[in-house]
Amino acid sequence: MPAPDNTKASKAKREVAILFDGSLEGFLCILHAYYYENVSPLIIQTEDNYQPTLDTEEYHILSCSTIATRVQGGIIKKISPQAWHTLSSAYLAAYVEDKYIAMFRYLLLGFRVGAIVDDHLYEDCVLRVHKFARQVGRETHLLTGFCRFEETTNNIYYCPIEPTNYVLPRLAEHFSDRMMNQAWIIHDKKHGKAAVYNGETYVIADVPKDAQVQHTDSEAQIQDLWITFFNSVAIKERVKPKLQRQLLPLYFRKSMTEFQKKPTTRKTLKRKSLISLEQKDLPT
Repeated sequence: MPAPDNTKASKAKREVAILFDGSLEGFLCILHAYYYENVSPLIIQTEDNYQPTLDTEEYHILSCSTIATRVQGGIIKKISPQAWHTLSSAYLAAYVEDKYIAMFRYLLLGFRVGAIVDDHLYEDCVLRVHKFARQVGRETHLLTGFCRFEETTNNIYYCPIEPTNYVLPRLAEHFSDRMMNQAWIIHDKKHGKAAVYNGETYVIADVPKDAQVQHTDSEAQIQDLWITFFNSVAIKERVKPKLQRQLLPLYFRKSMTEFQKKPTTRKTLKRKSLISLEQKDLPT
């Protein structure tokens, strides 16, 4: 990212409420506007979430892939590749009011101090961005193990998820390498998105949250076998619901086969299982 014009930089910047479309490209264009369009954000919000006020000027940012690519290159070169990874992870975190302004201040600090920006943990913006990135990293890590793929009639494996953060891009990157020879769909029902992989490349597209798929007959049998196994290995004396909720949060279980139903093709074991012990805790 080139240095800003000295004439413009010397002028007092207009303090405005910056609004953008919510994309990562749009956010990167905010930094370009700060240096080259002489504006300084009081707040940064998406156009959908902004609540207008009488005393604050609005400034709308138009997304531009060319500008965003230049800014990304500047971050990697003048700060560090790790800072870019941290920032892009924080961007995927669930929306909170101060997320974007914290990310913006993190970048400004990074351009001043360089690669050591992540050592400035006494700065609130650094702490906030690191917290957002950790949330995304932790949820991505958990879902790589908790995703449950189901076989559909067109030989595509389907996996529904309902994550708190928008971790779909990270999961798509992981499973395109982990299951590279199998076509699959990961459906993020909460955010209305789906990653579709055809065996070579994947795309992320808008998909209705209530979209349905048709399973094969063998899939229903396999699910029953898996649930029966899950029930049978449970040891009543060693069940620790509090620890289970810590290691496997309840909101993940809505999309996990073993917590959905009891077997239909085999006689249910009389022994109390993890399902029966935890069912009362599942959200409705």
